[in-house]
Amino acid sequence: MTGPKLLVLGLDGATFDMIRPLAAEGRLPHLARLMEQGTAGPLRSTLPPVTAAAWSTFMTGQNPGRHGIYQWRTYDPTTYTGLDEQIITASRLVGHTFWDHLGAAGWRVGVITVPVTYPPWEVNGFLLSGYPCPDAQQNYTHPPQLARSLAESYNFSADHYLHATPQQILDDGLEMLKRRTSLALRMIDEMALDLCVLVLGEIDRAQHDFWRYADPRFPEHAAAPEAFRQAIARHYEVADLQLGHLLERVGDDVPVMVMSDHGGGPHPPRYFHTNAWLHEQGWLALKRARPGRTGQVLRRGLAALRSHLSFEEQLRRRLPASLVHRARRVSLNIANVDWSRTQAYRFNMYHPAEGIEINLKGRQPQGTVQPGAEFESLVADIAAALRKARDPETGQPIASEVHRKEEIYHGPYLDIAPDLVVVLGGGHKAGIESRGAATTPVVLGDLPRDHSGVHTMDGIFIAHGPGIRSGASIAAAQIGDLASTILHLAGLPVPASMDGRVLEEILEPDHLAGRPVVHTDGATGAIRATGGISDKDDAAMRDKLRGLGYID
Repeated sequence: MTGPKLLVLGLDGATFDMIRPLAAEGRLPHLARLMEQGTAGPLRSTLPPVTAAAWSTFMTGQNPGRHGIYQWRTYDPTTYTGLDEQIITASRLVGHTFWDHLGAAGWRVGVITVPVTYPPWEVNGFLLSGYPCPDAQQNYTHPPQLARSLAESYNFSADHYLHATPQQILDDGLEMLKRRTSLALRMIDEMALDLCVLVLGEIDRAQHDFWRYADPRFPEHAAAPEAFRQAIARHYEVADLQLGHLLERVGDDVPVMVMSDHGGGPHPPRYFHTNAWLHEQGWLALKRARPGRTGQVLRRGLAALRSHLSFEEQLRRRLPASLVHRARRVSLNIANVDWSRTQAYRFNMYHPAEGIEINLKGRQPQGTVQPGAEFESLVADIAAALRKARDPETGQPIASEVHRKEEIYHGPYLDIAPDLVVVLGGGHKAGIESRGAATTPVVLGDLPRDHSGVHTMDGIFIAHGPGIRSGASIAAAQIGDLASTILHLAGLPVPASMDGRVLEEILEPDHLAGRPVVHTDGATGAIRATGGISDKDDAAMRDKLRGLGYID
């Protein structure tokens, strides 16, 4: 029985902080074997380390400034909210994926539930779209007729995470790990795949929802049933078992990659309120001496709406645009900013990334800073101040990294990124306050249930099989390197438009000697032809992302 030439397994949100201790206890035998016999190390995610950006970089090998996706909504620095109202789908993904290149070279590919693959597009093989999709009871596939042969759905509904009990989330997550793997095994055989790419997303969900039960710092831990305390570990164990089924099917003669789009960890104990800090430093001005209670009440009301209304987006579409815009300003707590006297303000990204935008004349509606020397001086001053900033209570640095956008992004979508990108240190998460102390404690018991776990910058990378070094470690891999490395392992040249490098350090010297890295000038700059989506489907996808906690 023939099998694939290459297997790529994505474990959304997986972290070595969980894997290594569990493997040492003997609870993850298949991951432990691959790490021992192959090459392993951290995999740095995109900035921000959010699903939409990270998986887009994984599949195209391009940075967000080139493929155009930074978040689940499109960035727009000409608005003070920093966002427009367009939800990201595959129709906005610029560039071709590594499986597009392999398919063009004759490889028969199978792609299962990779995020940001709806609407599905034509591939040489099959593609089953990952989230967000409009209707979780329907599968979206290429070829379209494949969906009719699938008896089960492979994505969750919009209101599943809003209304399901913790026990339901636990049970359904473990079941979905098995369901997607069973489909992959079936399709490997039925379609004679050369490449199988499978993403299992439930570890990330479990970390968001169940960290409050696993971590003794959280008040819910003490009374939690043991099943909830072990829920995250149990997801890793079941994912490891699915990996074992896949390894048994493909054998040891096939290169295997196991990776994640980012890591996961507990919610930090402190907030860093970026706008309050900018106000403290004199770069942001406020309208009133005291904050009004209206904004606080509206923010609480919006939070309650998201928690209890499954189809908030359809209601939102019936409201006047001015009211929707006001609601977003309130939720971001920027309604009280005096833009006519403000030089810089918070640009909301996704933890642990935080942006700062200059209120630039000619770009922002009420810009105050002149382009050129004044802009450059202000950016340098803010960056220097952030590098020195410390939490007065703990003494911890606020930022572990501070970058100008040009240092980390390049391409046609560079201009929509914030002027400064900050990676907050492990002790802080961005807060929304605009006055008062710049750092405050987090009341862990007040966090929404899906916020006890957060994303971290380092995911996982494990490679095993022919040509892969045995018992080695890698220290500098980035998620954008995987597409180039996969094409090289398949014997294809790497397009020059891919930003990632081939991870030569994971390869045996004999492999590199016999197959040197080759690049081609072939461009991958077109927006893919997936077709548009209806307003109804767009609304359903927004509801799903809101239920997952990814948009407000």
